Parts: sequence; structure tokens; C-alpha cells
Amino acid sequence: MSQVKLVNPPGSEVIYESYKFSQATVAGGFVEVSGQVGLAADFSIPDGIQDQARNAFTNLKNVLEAAGSGLGQVMHLTQYFTDIHDVTAVDEVFGEFFPANYPARTVVQVVALVLPQLKLEVQARAVVKAP
Repeated sequence: MSQVKLVNPPGSEVIYESYKFSQATVAGGFVEVSGQVGLAADFSIPDGIQDQARNAFTNLKNVLEAAGSGLGQVMHLTQYFTDIHDVTAVDEVFGEFFPANYPARTVVQVVALVLPQLKLEVQARAVVKAP
């Protein structure tokens, strides 16, 4: 039976303790990444959707790397928007992080995210990099 490894990169300990979830879990060669939002490293939240998206994708990249994976190993992304009209603006930022070989992707509009200033959350499933 496969063990589940919890992944909480340095700096995310307060999230683990306060909100009671890991940034990712790894088991059976797969990485499940919790929703990554537009928080900057100092926990500030920019106003603009593209800045939030850039933070969310940077956070996703950092968590994947801490889990032994990377953006190139993402199989599926789910993006949650509070305003579906922001998709086009976020797609521009998406292209900075995924310039080719796009993963499967689902886009959903939701009423709200965990903090009222947040406009986007990105969740991912990836494979672990081969040793």
C-alpha cells in the first residue's frame, strides 16, 4: 500500500496550521495540489487579476517542485473564477507558465473564494518526475 506524503513548502506552515490543509499530497506517483490563490510570498493580495494569476501559478510551480514534480508534469488544472470574464486575461498569464503542451483544464465560475479579495484559485493534478 502506498503512503501519502504531505507537502508543505517553507513559508506555508501558517496555512497548514490555520486552515488545516496541506499544499499538496503525493501518493502512487501522483501529486494532488490544493487550490493555489493569488497570495504573494508576504501574504498580500494584489488587486489585478493578472497579478493574482501570476502569484497563483508561481505558488503552483513552487508546490509542485517541493513535491518532486513540475509544471511540465501537470495532467489537469481546474481554475475557479469569481468572474468568468477574467478568463481571457488569465489565459495570457497561463501562457507564461504553460507555453506549450497544455494540460487538460476545467474552468468554473464560483460565487466566492476563501478570502473576499481573491478572484482566482488554481488546483492541479500532476505526476511525480521520474528519478
